[in-house]
Amino acid sequence: MSFRKNESGNVLVLTAMCLTILMGFVAMAIDVGMLFHARVQMQIAADAAAAAAALDYKYGESTRVQSDATAAATQNGMLATGTATINDPPTSGYHKAAGYIEAVVSEPYPTFFMKTFGFGAINVSARAVAGSSANGGCLWTLARSGTDVSLTGSGAITAQNCSIYDDSNASNALQVVGSGSISAKSIGIVGGYNNVGGHISPNPPTTGIAPAADPLSLPAPTIPTGSCSGSACNPSNVGSGNMVLGPGTYTSITNVGSGTLTLTPGNYIITGSLSNTSTLGKLILGAGNYTIGGNFTSTGSGSLTLGAGLYTVGGNLSLTGSGPMTGSGVTFYTQGSTTVTGSGNMNLSAPTSGTYSGVLFFQSTSDTQAMKITGSSGDDLQGIVYAPAAALTLTGSGNVTVSLDIIVDSLNITGSGTIALTNYAVVDNTNSVLDKLAMVE
Repeated sequence: MSFRKNESGNVLVLTAMCLTILMGFVAMAIDVGMLFHARVQMQIAADAAAAAAALDYKYGESTRVQSDATAAATQNGMLATGTATINDPPTSGYHKAAGYIEAVVSEPYPTFFMKTFGFGAINVSARAVAGSSANGGCLWTLARSGTDVSLTGSGAITAQNCSIYDDSNASNALQVVGSGSISAKSIGIVGGYNNVGGHISPNPPTTGIAPAADPLSLPAPTIPTGSCSGSACNPSNVGSGNMVLGPGTYTSITNVGSGTLTLTPGNYIITGSLSNTSTLGKLILGAGNYTIGGNFTSTGSGSLTLGAGLYTVGGNLSLTGSGPMTGSGVTFYTQGSTTVTGSGNMNLSAPTSGTYSGVLFFQSTSDTQAMKITGSSGDDLQGIVYAPAAALTLTGSGNVTVSLDIIVDSLNITGSGTIALTNYAVVDNTNSVLDKLAMVE
């Protein structure tokens, strides 16, 4: 006699159970996929709302912020059941400072299959932060390790109306050694700081922040080429005489002695070097674009007048003379090292329009050639210093007030003077390339 029961029906039951569970997972996957799609749509709406609100604040339309942000979010996918909340300044994230606008877009999104489990709708939200890349900051040091900001000696650097951002994660990312001081509206450091006998304000600075992104991206200029042949390729003004040159291509140009060398307005290609070693003379460069394949050097006690334009230097830029140096609307793009020294009579300002509006000195994002700028009382520098892969040494002699925004790999402050930074992109040139609205979160 067989006592084995008939189990043939169990297979059908198990199959039905497995199919039910499988269909449940499929249904959930469909709902989750649709929610992910909704999340992407909400992010687009949040970005649009933040941009609209930031533009209103930028152009003084503060009474329209909420309505314009809601309209922008609606036009970019937010339904009538959604809400767009604007926070000024942001209540979360890495940019909780004046000048940045946060938009939080939220919307209940209906489900299909998850209703079976009691989830008739799930709230989907996204946030975005927009603002000017210049807002709040006038000094960014971008190196992720080592000492990014270093002050030695008895000098000081102040940035009372703007902020310092230090991206290094080292314990001594910001360091003061000596009796000097670093002070700013705010100081944010990824790592830590070390103060040996000096002064830091605010004290303590904010540590543990997320690295600040490079607030600027500049395209390298197109560099024209040319060649020169003949006896006129290497003009040299020697002695007390005067010389006038016109636009064109030269191999080298030199000014020596006590005379005046004038380059009339236009575009110049100098495949070699441009040198001014005059003692009592003058080098006058008319407005135009200058491409210098070698070094651009100005030493001695003679004067240097720079016309408005782009100065592209393939070698080293060394403007270290003791004579007057003036230039309005000038931009220097260097591929070698940069050394600029003022003796109380240096007056350089960046252009206020065009591709490089606001840019005074800059290098490519991969150029590690060092920069050195020395200022004295009476000097006037206005513009943006952009060398994101290079170290900058900033030296003060006396009390120097300069309107600069500085974006470099690292900064070393030396000397016995006080260097006061004002926020160039906010104070002097709201049309600069740094004062552009951007999505920062």
